Amino acid sequence: MAIRKTEAFVIKTQPFRSSSLIVTMFSREFGKLKGIAKGVRKEREMRGALFELFTHVDIVFYEKTRSDLHLISDAAIIDSFDVLRTRLDTITYASYFAELVEVLTEIQDPHASVFELLDVAFRYLPALPGEKIARLFEIKLLSEIGWLPHLDSCLQCRVPVPEKGCFSVSQGGVLCTSCARSVGDSKVLSPEALLQLRFYAASSLEESLKKPFSSAPELELKKLMEFFLLYRLSGPLKSRQFMSTIQEALSR
Repeated sequence: MAIRKTEAFVIKTQPFRSSSLIVTMFSREFGKLKGIAKGVRKEREMRGALFELFTHVDIVFYEKTRSDLHLISDAAIIDSFDVLRTRLDTITYASYFAELVEVLTEIQDPHASVFELLDVAFRYLPALPGEKIARLFEIKLLSEIGWLPHLDSCLQCRVPVPEKGCFSVSQGGVLCTSCARSVGDSKVLSPEALLQLRFYAASSLEESLKKPFSSAPELELKKLMEFFLLYRLSGPLKSRQFMSTIQEALSR
């Protein structure tokens, strides 16, 4: 077994036997990793905090060649991101980001940009609106894994769609108003929402966070991305369902 060392974010944990954890992490060099952390549930005060959700850790693990489940031999906290676990809204959004990465990425498929995306999102989340970060996170993650919807021209006739157009979840992108008539699930996309979607896709996360947009296209993009992910994943994420429940309760 080779000994490996990398930085990683903890994105999921589950109990293993009486005292251990199976920890799913997203690492800088190796992408998504799964490892067993032995004995940590008996040593919660000393070592359990190493594997709290969202924690940025430096880990050493024994890489097994015949299994995706490696053995974590050592870990040290780089940033605990405790602030994310102090408020319901930040816990909810951070859990959503972690679950998206866990579901949409493959084991040991390196994406350094996804690692950086988690880092930036966790750092900005306590200070900026969670919904804006969520739209950016979704779009940047989909772009990195090759799932980003086609945005520049009509998917059917390839005519440029400069402003007003439609969006089809089943087709995976933008349609001109003429072609959209023959696609049952196409929905009109306002010029403002299309402009915002294109800006988010083309700009860095930091640039996009600084760019102000009105609430109407933000809401439009929220619904679009929710439908798109629901269709591609064949069902809702648990964190997304919880987020919707919380938002509904707070709006009453």
